[in-house]
Amino acid sequence: MLDAFKRVAAGEGREVLLISGEPGLGKTTLVAETARAAFAAGACVLFGHCEEDLATPYQLFGEALGHYVTHAPEDQLVAHVAAHGSELVRLVPALASRIPDLPSSRATDSDTERFLLFAAVVGLLAAVSEQQPVVLVLDDLQWADKASLLLLRHLTASDVSMQTLVLGTFRDSELSQAHALRETLGVLRRSERVSRIELAGLDDNGVVALLEAAAGHALEGGAVDLAHAVYRETDGNPFFVSEVLRHLAETGAISQDAAGRWVAEESLDARTLPDSVREVIGGRVVRLGPDAERMLSVAAVIGRDAAAAAALVREPADTTGRYNFAHALIQHTLYEDLGPNRRARAHRQVAVALEALCGDRPGVRVGELARHWFNATQPVDLVKAISYSRQAGDAAIAALAPAEALRYYAQALDLYPQATNLDPVLALDLAIGLGIAQRQTGDATFRETLLDAAHRAADRDDTDRLVAAALANNRGLYSDIGGVDLEKVEVLEMALERLPAGTADRALVLSTLCQELTAGSTLDRRRALADEAIAIGNACGDDAVIVRVLNHIFIPLMVPPLIEQVLDWTADALVRAERIGDPVLRFWAATERGIAAQFAGDTDETDRCLDLMGSLVERVDEPFLRFRYTWGRAVRAVIAGDTDDAERLANDALEMGTEGGVGDAMLFCAVVFFNVSYQRGTLRDIVPLVEQMAIDAPGLAVILSPVVALAHLEEGRIDDAARLLEEFATTGFELPMDQLWLGAMTTRAEFAIQCRLPSYAGPLFDRLAPWDHLTADHGPVSYFLGGLATLLGRYDDANAYFGQSAATCERMGAKFNAVRTKLMWGTMLIERNTSADLERARDLLSNTHATAAADGYANIERRAAKALQLIN
Repeated sequence: MLDAFKRVAAGEGREVLLISGEPGLGKTTLVAETARAAFAAGACVLFGHCEEDLATPYQLFGEALGHYVTHAPEDQLVAHVAAHGSELVRLVPALASRIPDLPSSRATDSDTERFLLFAAVVGLLAAVSEQQPVVLVLDDLQWADKASLLLLRHLTASDVSMQTLVLGTFRDSELSQAHALRETLGVLRRSERVSRIELAGLDDNGVVALLEAAAGHALEGGAVDLAHAVYRETDGNPFFVSEVLRHLAETGAISQDAAGRWVAEESLDARTLPDSVREVIGGRVVRLGPDAERMLSVAAVIGRDAAAAAALVREPADTTGRYNFAHALIQHTLYEDLGPNRRARAHRQVAVALEALCGDRPGVRVGELARHWFNATQPVDLVKAISYSRQAGDAAIAALAPAEALRYYAQALDLYPQATNLDPVLALDLAIGLGIAQRQTGDATFRETLLDAAHRAADRDDTDRLVAAALANNRGLYSDIGGVDLEKVEVLEMALERLPAGTADRALVLSTLCQELTAGSTLDRRRALADEAIAIGNACGDDAVIVRVLNHIFIPLMVPPLIEQVLDWTADALVRAERIGDPVLRFWAATERGIAAQFAGDTDETDRCLDLMGSLVERVDEPFLRFRYTWGRAVRAVIAGDTDDAERLANDALEMGTEGGVGDAMLFCAVVFFNVSYQRGTLRDIVPLVEQMAIDAPGLAVILSPVVALAHLEEGRIDDAARLLEEFATTGFELPMDQLWLGAMTTRAEFAIQCRLPSYAGPLFDRLAPWDHLTADHGPVSYFLGGLATLLGRYDDANAYFGQSAATCERMGAKFNAVRTKLMWGTMLIERNTSADLERARDLLSNTHATAAADGYANIERRAAKALQLIN
């Protein structure tokens, strides 16, 4: 551990050491010694610990950072607030007393608040470590709350530079019950910054040495036999060794002679060592008398704070007058010895006492009240158990700890059917709270939970809760890529029927419905929903509502006929988001503005938005936002024709998305991989992947089938592409006008061009011609119009369109599309064959061949070489 500290102090970056072992092996003692040595070497040491059943949201970090904030130099805190605002005050209330007049949070929802809180914690540790190395001790992680563990994962994964050593201890014997820690260990195991140290008990010689150190002299004869016997009974566990020795001394099995040397009173074989440490502790408690036994048993129900007795408890150094059990094993033993009925009564006694202490404002102790009333389990206590569990869930949501909220809401809902005469509205509130907690923790069952709550609210004609459930049932993107979530649509439409005109909730429901209908309604329907939502938002004058509305309607209305309107909307949303200051709203407004600009061929604006997204990611450092930003850079590399960069960034994004729980990560990144393979001329290599994706997601077959056809076109096989064109013709050459329209239409134009099927060229040309100034996912529309015009024998038009495409590609810095344009342009000139065409064609094709060879566009290189043969 000291070696790890030296590396961190030398500037080699952050490290996380996780120390595990069974109870009593000295994990905490070992870490404390390392922390003391680091402190002596000039480190800032921060300490946070957990207690069984008493964890509060972010307890580990709240305790660790609270002491620092209380005593930190004021200028450091002022600088932190300047960078991160007041976000840290939720975790460390002492910040408000150190820095008066803190600015209000710029977050507009709890998800954003959580992102900003995480960024503030990382920012504080990074700032402190600029002055001195930091050692962050996190003790007893097996009892840590989920929020603290998520923050630990975020800290470990963060790219922010810092000289910080994290030392975490946990009991590997309790991992089977510590579900959140098991999940966290699985994630951390993949990080190069994380190492594990697994402690084991002392060997036989180690126990002898421990006893010699305790006795102050070398062991002889029977004392050595005693050491060997203790080793056999304790497996060398230092705590067990100490407890057994204490037991032997208290029962007279060993004693000190006149010289102060420990000796056995009789032959050790004549005495039986205790069967377990539980027997040792139980015996010591009994010897204290019935009053002390009763007091300690109740203390074990309360937790680690209790009254003093013998060596069973100790007084902390903070002089608060509170006492802790000397070891958690002592508390656990006493708790288990109570038996279920006595434990339930004791929990009820503690709950009643806490209520008397807290009155009607339980504050941070609401979780303790929920736990004690829940464990009392008597019918008369059910209402209190449900009420406090609900309050604890609400408090956890407010504290940005959805995992803890999930547990409390589920606990209350489990008890609810056992109670009588409870208000059904309470069950609705619990279900909505549960659904929100499920969504925020990435549990996909939030959909069903909130749908059920919405229908029950509608049955009760409870519009407020129907709307709450409907709006909560949204992940920020439409639910079914390639389809429509009809059940969500039904709920949103029920909410609209009940909502009065002109309310902010109605605007949000309208825009959410518009979003859900992205792939399954007419453009007129989506436009009508969006227009009403925008009108209400503008009338309300609430920037946050307007930005959310505009963010919801962006994808369903990003179609060629509305591109100018979409550009205005995205510009407006970005301005308003900047005014609000919420970094997550700004990130998504910049994301959508960048996509719209790319659609319009304005890569300067796309790059500006990417730069803004990057700066916001550095501030918020939230995994999904980093994934989305990295993926956006990969798409930009595809546009530039930089296949190596695009592939690298897509792989980085896929890794981020997988580790961050982004369920659609592979689908997002597959788009990049497809384009990279297309540009390299290696689409055939990914056909098995595409076909498997079509099986896994049948709704995407309409998008994926053309990819397979393009792969076959590379090899000169036109059957699939011709079949798709034949099917397309039966629809009257019409496709749904949605965000996929332009990409699908230009792909079919590519089929007609490559297959040399002029019968399809006219209808495709007519449908694409109005949008010659736009850019599809895989090239300027003018490029495809040039190819279609060539098929139709309209060479002058084709020449103009290829010139337009070349200018667009140069402006966008799109290398692949530039050479592809030159290839088609040169081929057209050979076909037109005027006096000046062949020389111009030779120049274009020669340049195309050289550039394609240099940049790895193998298919373009082959086709250019073949076209040059026609001239030479």
